[in-house]
Amino acid sequence: MSKVSSCGYEWTIELVSQNSEHTLDKCLAIILSTVLGKTCSFAFFFSKSLSIQQVPCLIFTSKQMPCCEHIDVPSLLERLNKLNHDVQVLSLAQMQVLPIRYQGLVLGFLVVTQNTLISNSEHNVLSHILNIYVHQLATLQYARIDPLTQLLNRQTFDEKVLEIVAGKEAWLVREHCNDICWYLAMADIDHFKLVNDTYGHVIGDEVILLVAQLLKSNFRIGDYVFRYGGEEFAMVFPCKNEGEALDKLDNVREVIASTRFPQVNNVTISLGVTEINEGVQVSDYVDRADRALYHSKSVGRNRVTAFSSLNYVDKVQQTGDIELF
Repeated sequence: MSKVSSCGYEWTIELVSQNSEHTLDKCLAIILSTVLGKTCSFAFFFSKSLSIQQVPCLIFTSKQMPCCEHIDVPSLLERLNKLNHDVQVLSLAQMQVLPIRYQGLVLGFLVVTQNTLISNSEHNVLSHILNIYVHQLATLQYARIDPLTQLLNRQTFDEKVLEIVAGKEAWLVREHCNDICWYLAMADIDHFKLVNDTYGHVIGDEVILLVAQLLKSNFRIGDYVFRYGGEEFAMVFPCKNEGEALDKLDNVREVIASTRFPQVNNVTISLGVTEINEGVQVSDYVDRADRALYHSKSVGRNRVTAFSSLNYVDKVQQTGDIELF
């Protein structure tokens, strides 16, 4: 391993200068390659949600790293969780595993394979780098949170959709990755203007907050739920096909419709959904999902519509005089 102590400060600055998850990952991969040298191979597993509810996914590997399918992630996590917090490495037969902790929880690990053991000083350098990475990732995520709903905010939306189209979020697909499609759904609270006019903006904010909580709790760790603006929400998530996506959204719609809201009692949402694929701009995806949402509003609200099900007139018509809110 290279002598790296003099570079620790420079690497720290590089990591905290990254302003997106994708560039942060690339920066960490380059630093680890420099620290570990060409004789080592490594694989980095982490839960990007910063939650123990999500099993750490493979984020990247070195070029020399053999296939990672033999790595039993749940078993490694169990062993790492049994380590004392002052233990920096788990030494196994053909590899060394460094736990990655955040707020006392093991959220991932770095697997290193090499012929000689990593020294304590080298462990310290790696632990420091990984700690900086995790805290910078947390900083980026917290900056993207809507303060009222604690969902991802509007500013994050375009970036996430672009990353998915570019294949940079492949780690989120936990299984059957070749059979997975991504979908964008737009949802809007029905008659929300009437809620504000009747009960006031404080109750209106409570309705938005409760809808946001129901949306978040009914999507999986790794799905994206955004507050798109006002009483409108966006969800980006993988499914095997459009039918599965529609079923998922309809289940969420039913949960919200059956929930009793303080003061207001009953609240419903209307949704539109479209598949995300290559060759289309983010604004076009939003437009498609919005047109499907408009159709749900225009035919009675409290329903889900797929853009693919619309006829040509529905796809090109404007909102006209229909009151959407």
